Amino acid sequence: MMLKAGLVFCLLVAAATCQGDNLAVLATKLGLSDLVKLVTAAGLADTLANKGPFTVFAPTNEAFKRLPEPVIHHLMNNKTDLINLLTYHLVPGTVKSTDLKNELLAPSVFANHNVRINIYDGEQGGKIITADGCRVVLADQLASNGVIHEIDRVMFPIPEGTVTDLVAKDKAFSTLLAAVTKAKLAATLAGAGPFTVFAPTNEAFAKLPAGALDKLLANVTALTDVLTYHVVSGTVYSDGLKKEQDVPTLEGKNLHITKQRERVMINNARVELADVSVTNGVIHVIDNVLLPPSFH
Repeated sequence: MMLKAGLVFCLLVAAATCQGDNLAVLATKLGLSDLVKLVTAAGLADTLANKGPFTVFAPTNEAFKRLPEPVIHHLMNNKTDLINLLTYHLVPGTVKSTDLKNELLAPSVFANHNVRINIYDGEQGGKIITADGCRVVLADQLASNGVIHEIDRVMFPIPEGTVTDLVAKDKAFSTLLAAVTKAKLAATLAGAGPFTVFAPTNEAFAKLPAGALDKLLANVTALTDVLTYHVVSGTVYSDGLKKEQDVPTLEGKNLHITKQRERVMINNARVELADVSVTNGVIHVIDNVLLPPSFH
């Protein structure tokens, strides 16, 4: 009897081995201990072990360590928020890196929220893949019920809102909102896009010479030129920027971008806050207003 039971156990182990590790086991083997801890706390371990298939954009331990301690504390004490965060990292089906396309909006398990995929040319050749701006550092780790792509940051569900919505909600952009409204660009920036917007703060507009802003607001053509000079077609997150490059704007002229470690310059403006995701692209907050060459 014992021999028979042992034989059955060995057959089950052999079958499991043939089928490969499930997502929960694979995550453990990959050393994603912080993710496994949170998945367990959220009561999702069985989902990753026995359901699917799923594509998991899995933050590394280093990614979780980047989060402020109060954020981790909140997640550990608010199960609903934790579940929402983790299911945002799950996409139904087995989606390998070769299946991913630039500007793909992959529906996550977290209802009504998409993960934006971007693919960029790397400086040294090859491709850079990002999910909501988070870089894929290890792709295509196959499990019996899906695949894991490790990412270097934690993704947070994108608030329902476009470029225009975010600018309207944040008081730091009240001058930009007034300018966008005056130029009748609000509908454009609320459109499908996608757009990359280098958004000047109120303080950036205050740096303009005395009377310059009033003159712009009184000249819709010039104002439109200035505003569209801040907009690039497509979604360009930080990882999609090269050390030095020129990118065409909707205005028609190029912006010169330089990137040195954490310092990113757009012409003479510094990026103060990068990779603010919106439903129709991404916003980078800058500290100076960008003026087309003809304005200098």
